[in-house]
Amino acid sequence: MNKLMRSLNHFLLALATLSLLACGDDPVLAPAQPLQTDDAVIAQLYGATPGAHQVSVMRDLQLAGDENERELVLNLYFPSQGEAFPLVLFSHGNWSNKDSYDHIIEHWVSHGYAVIAPNHLDCCSAVQGIFNSLRFGQVGLVEARISDMSRILRDLARLEQSAPAFAGKADSSRLGLAGHSFGAFTAQQFGGARVFDPDKDSYLSHLDSRVKAVVAMSPPGPMFDTITADSWLTLATPTLVSTGTWDVQPRFWPDWRMHLMSWETAIPGDKYALVTDGADHYLGNLICRPEREAAPQEDALQMAQIATTAFLDSYLKDDRAAREFISGGSLSEVTGGFANLTLR
Repeated sequence: MNKLMRSLNHFLLALATLSLLACGDDPVLAPAQPLQTDDAVIAQLYGATPGAHQVSVMRDLQLAGDENERELVLNLYFPSQGEAFPLVLFSHGNWSNKDSYDHIIEHWVSHGYAVIAPNHLDCCSAVQGIFNSLRFGQVGLVEARISDMSRILRDLARLEQSAPAFAGKADSSRLGLAGHSFGAFTAQQFGGARVFDPDKDSYLSHLDSRVKAVVAMSPPGPMFDTITADSWLTLATPTLVSTGTWDVQPRFWPDWRMHLMSWETAIPGDKYALVTDGADHYLGNLICRPEREAAPQEDALQMAQIATTAFLDSYLKDDRAAREFISGGSLSEVTGGFANLTLR
């Protein structure tokens, strides 16, 4: 009976979570103040414009697993020239896919990063997401995402053999995890966040000391009984959380501030929060849902590019100018409060 009830609960959680967490209904929101700073002034900010590196992309590479592991399909992004760049693994949002975040990923690569982005079990469509949620349960999907990222690190040498152009590009000793929405929580888990397993009545931890920085774009707040208000109490790794004042889902996250819970409850020190006025969960249609019929939020995207590039440079390249920028409050000053970057 307990197994039947757990299966029923997984079914209900699947329907609710996938309809709410991934790419839910578009909210009706009050107008937000636009960015009024001149483009030329914004262009002078740290990381505001594309970097000097030409971007190369290899899509749909297949990484075979061991006997009980599924094949991973992933993208490789890397500078065309040079080698030994800091490595960032990127985890997409629920129902989304590895191809829907090029605007942010390619900006990082132009500034000297190698990025690997896989498709997870819940990727690509509502049908596939619901099917795998029913099959594996919410904790199962969370654990599968962790496994995907861990396998990429484990099999990095094999991946380089299958993609010679990528060989030598990534320096895994300077490692960051990044993600959006459900993928943001995946990245946070490598920094110490925990998921609650109700079947075991305990939290599961996947803290990885190799990870030096975490970028969490619109991470979830508490989600049913698996992601709780206590899930981030052990988040210790330097982390940047980003959200916006339109980043709401009326039936699940009615207040955009819920996306800041991980920042507010994590272990203090090296925790940054970027809040952009009028930015929604998808930056219009620039991330996660490029098919969405909404105006692209180019200014919000640029704020995310600026803050995340400076953060990664600070913690993966030990760049003093980047650290001064993200810690000094200049983003808020220059943008007239359109984007605020706060250190905790």
